[in-house]
Amino acid sequence: LFWQSPRRPPSPVKFDICDDNHLLFVITFARLHAELCGIPFTEQDCSVDVVRSIISTVVVAEFKPSSKHIETDTAAKKPDAVEVSSEVVDLSVCSLDSVSTTVSPGDLTMNHLSFEKDVDSNGHIDFITASSNLRAIMYGIEPIDRLKTKLIAGRIVPAIATTTAAVAGFQTIELIKLVMKQPIEGYRCLFMNLALPYMTLAEPQAMKQITLMPGIMYSLWDRWEVRGSPSCTLTQFMKLVQEKYKLLPSMIVFGVKMIYVPLLPGHKKRLGQTMTQLLKPAKDVIYVDLTISFQHPTDPEQDSLDGPPVRYFFK
Repeated sequence: LFWQSPRRPPSPVKFDICDDNHLLFVITFARLHAELCGIPFTEQDCSVDVVRSIISTVVVAEFKPSSKHIETDTAAKKPDAVEVSSEVVDLSVCSLDSVSTTVSPGDLTMNHLSFEKDVDSNGHIDFITASSNLRAIMYGIEPIDRLKTKLIAGRIVPAIATTTAAVAGFQTIELIKLVMKQPIEGYRCLFMNLALPYMTLAEPQAMKQITLMPGIMYSLWDRWEVRGSPSCTLTQFMKLVQEKYKLLPSMIVFGVKMIYVPLLPGHKKRLGQTMTQLLKPAKDVIYVDLTISFQHPTDPEQDSLDGPPVRYFFK
C-alpha cells in the first residue's frame, strides 16, 4: 500500500503513554540500544510500570512539520547539490579532535546483535511490530499483529551486503583511525567490486611535498594560518606572514577580488589600510582563505612562488 499511487503524505502521531504500541516501541528500542552500547539493565528496568513511571515525567516537545518541499513529480529536475563550506568541515574536525581527548578506544566498542525471530525474550519481533505499526498508522495503513509481523520477517532476506553499506562501514573505520591520530601506515585504501566479488586493501602513499625553498614545504592538503587583529593593516599582515613562514607576499587575492597587486595603480596605497577594510567580511565571519603568491627568497626578479591557501583570522 505504501508504494501504490497516489502517494500519500505521512501524518504525525502524538505520543500517548496509554497506547500499548507506543509504549512497546519505547521499551524495545531502549533495550536494543542498551544492548548495542553495553549498558547493563534488568528485566525490572524494562517492565511496563517502571518505563511508564519514567515516561510520565518526560515532557515531549511539540511536533513541528518541516518547511522542506518534497517534489513528487518524477520528471522534475533534481535540485543542485549544496556544497559544504570549508568552515563547516573545520568545525567538524575540531569536534572530532575534542572527542579524541575525552574518549578512549574502549568507549567506542559496541556489541554485535544478530536478528533472531524465534526468541521471544530478545524483543526483536516486538520492536519490528511496534515500529512498523507506527509507520503504518502515519501513512493511513492498517496495522498488523505480532504473529503476522513474525511471519513476514521470517521471509525477508536482509540485503546487508550492499556496496553502500560496505563503503559506509570502511569509511567509518578510517574515520575512527583519524580521530585516534594513527600513523599513515595504519590507514588503508579499499578497492572493491561486490559483483565479482573482489576486494583488496592497500597502504596509502605519503602526500607529495612541494618545496618552495630549503626547509619550507607544503602539500595539497596543507593550509597556512595567520592570526591578526581588527586593527591589523595590510603591511602588518605581510610582515606576519614573512615572520612565520620566511616568505614575503608579492600578490594577495581573495576569491576573485585582487587585494594587493603591486603592478596595479593605487594598490600600494592599500598597504596602510586594515585587512577588515580591504576584505569587508560579514559580521559573523571570523576568518577568510586567501590565495597568496610569494616573492622569490633569493632573487626578486624570478617568477613568484605559489604557496598553499592562507587562512587569515581577524582576531
